[in-house]
Amino acid sequence: MKVLISGFDPFGGEPINPALEAVKLLPNNIAGVEVIKVEIPTVFNKSIEALESSIKN
Repeated sequence: MKVLISGFDPFGGEPINPALEAVKLLPNNIAGVEVIKVEIPTVFNKSIEALESSIKN
């Protein structure tokens, strides 16, 4: 089993996005479940494309 967890990249001139940093800290495996971590761009129409691509892979 796999779970996909995403976080948005930094935006608004900020150097980091705390939500993305939290995603990065997650382990790669939790209770036998593979954790797939994805950075999503905060660009209109690019974010859904990145998420869809991650789901398909």
